[in-house]
Amino acid sequence: MLVVSLFLPWYGVSFEMAGFSKSNSGTAREALGSIDMVLFLIAVVVIAVVAARAAGALPDGPARLILLALGALAVLLVLYRIIDIPTDGQVPAHVELSRKGGIFLALAGAAAVAYGGRRSGPQKGRRRPEGRAAVGGLELERARW
Repeated sequence: MLVVSLFLPWYGVSFEMAGFSKSNSGTAREALGSIDMVLFLIAVVVIAVVAARAAGALPDGPARLILLALGALAVLLVLYRIIDIPTDGQVPAHVELSRKGGIFLALAGAAAVAYGGRRSGPQKGRRRPEGRAAVGGLELERARW
């Protein structure tokens, strides 16, 4: 979702003067400097971490921490761009800037990554039935002699 949002409109510009009006929108790739590349790299690393975790090549602890940290960084970057629309200086009164849906989709995707990092791994407080244990993701029954 985060990668897709980079290609959707993030910002809109409307211009109206003397009966003439024009509007346009810009994607993250068009409007942002290096933040769009950072968000893209975060998304690629997140996909790689999830794939490595699914293949068993990466332990749960580091994967969880990596996802949580990258998701939090992405959330902060997107929130910064929601609050501060990139401009080249002063915006004339007859020009109106707006935020489009792509930026909010990016925020949702970044929050999903952070939440996934927080929720992945073993859940505390989850009890197993008496006589059962979990080792390496497999649930085992204790031998009764």
